[in-house]
Amino acid sequence: MVLLVKNIRKIVLGFSFLLAILIYYLVKTKVPSESLQITRLAQAYALTSVTYLYFALLASPLYSLLPNLPFKALYFTARRAIGVSAFFFSATHAAIADFGLLGGPLNFFALPNKYQLAIVFSGTALFILTLMASTSFDSMQKRLGRNWKKLHRFVYLAAAAILIHALMLGSHFIDLSSTIPKIFFIALSVLLVLEAIRFDKYLIKTFNLTWSYGISLPVVVGFLGFAGSYLKPPTDGSTSLGIHSAHVQLAREAQQSNTDTLSQFSNIPGLDGDRTKRYTVSFFPPQNPQAGETVKLRFRIYDASNGAVVTFFNQPYEEIFHLIIVNDKLDYFNHIHPRQVSDGFEITTKFPKNAFYHLYADFQPRGAIEQQIAFTLNIGGVNASKATQKPDENLTQTFGGYKVSLSTSVPPQASEMSLGKQTISFTIRNSKTDEPITNLKPYLATYGHLVMINQETYDYLHVHPYNLQKPTADSSFGPRVDFLPLGIYGPIKPGVYRAFGQFNHDGRVFVTDFTLRVE
Repeated sequence: MVLLVKNIRKIVLGFSFLLAILIYYLVKTKVPSESLQITRLAQAYALTSVTYLYFALLASPLYSLLPNLPFKALYFTARRAIGVSAFFFSATHAAIADFGLLGGPLNFFALPNKYQLAIVFSGTALFILTLMASTSFDSMQKRLGRNWKKLHRFVYLAAAAILIHALMLGSHFIDLSSTIPKIFFIALSVLLVLEAIRFDKYLIKTFNLTWSYGISLPVVVGFLGFAGSYLKPPTDGSTSLGIHSAHVQLAREAQQSNTDTLSQFSNIPGLDGDRTKRYTVSFFPPQNPQAGETVKLRFRIYDASNGAVVTFFNQPYEEIFHLIIVNDKLDYFNHIHPRQVSDGFEITTKFPKNAFYHLYADFQPRGAIEQQIAFTLNIGGVNASKATQKPDENLTQTFGGYKVSLSTSVPPQASEMSLGKQTISFTIRNSKTDEPITNLKPYLATYGHLVMINQETYDYLHVHPYNLQKPTADSSFGPRVDFLPLGIYGPIKPGVYRAFGQFNHDGRVFVTDFTLRVE
């Protein structure tokens, strides 16, 4: 036992190092997408850090109040190593969040005020934990003398800062009635009650008070009773924290019918993220735009849960923001990419003729799935009209030097497409020699893009090839490319669709367009 006590700190530190490796291995092998891996690692290391810090804080009240605590000497000796482990996991979480999620320290200044404040709290906590860890050695304790204990009491300030940071930004604390916040609250309650009892005993002893009870415990119990009311789910089924309850409940209802289906296709980059997150987009159109003139299109993206401007995005298909532009007759198609500026996105472009245009913004905020939001723009002040194309009887057509055949189930079923059970395939050949094109090159990080727009409702689907390995600059593919439509935001509607395909053959991007009926 004496030998175990003597080496317990080394054992704890070694175990913490192995635990960090195990967490990394599990996330890397169990989570399919690299971007989601970063999020999961940041979450796992944060929770592990909080757990270590909790047990480091728990040691003092247990030591004081329970003199016959089993393995008391072992636990108290290990406390410093537990605290150092808390610092290690906290620093690892901070590094992943800073460079992996935010893209670097300088991006801090582009964040909304709420996020900056939350990061300041976490930075304060990390600074304090750094001081704790760097002075946790016996030599430093002897050198600092009485000041050592005073310095290490700042750990309570670090714990408070971490709590505030978690409540402001922690993804596990959006819904306080969920499992992790409840466990967190129970553990915190135990710690606060024990600390209140210890503090009351200190007051009674220090000031020679005659009563046998203190005032700290009733205050703590009253506070916990008030805080605990936020953990009870409301009777209307929404979540308990008001700022998030509306959009979380809406997301649950919207995704209830197809969450299981979408989870089967988590290897598709656009589906890699939290499907409950919702966003709004402000579109700033040009004034009195006319055909042929250069106009600027501006967009700003907001988190629908709190109104904060969103500035961090995934880049699953090389570009952050895809903008698809079609006219109301659906005989014009353009796929362009606004550039990110300080608080949004903007691009200059020209419209070929006066018409009523539909604009589809396609982007993926960090941690969420792909978002698709539509706008309209009247060029030249004309009246809107309708597309009138009839479904193609011949699904093999020539586009430039390419003969392209489209194939799908006959007829394609909207209900089956919504569940990812039907594909749309393009087979590409040389229009002169009829030889298959087998050297398609990546275009925007994949071997093709398919946009489908309903002629009646202008519902929009942006579809990418599936079950393909991630292409490299030197890789080739063809002649057949399979696309998998999915009802990401709701069931796909029956109707006549215009289907625009984009492919890259040796650096030349060409567009195909078909008209097909979906039953």
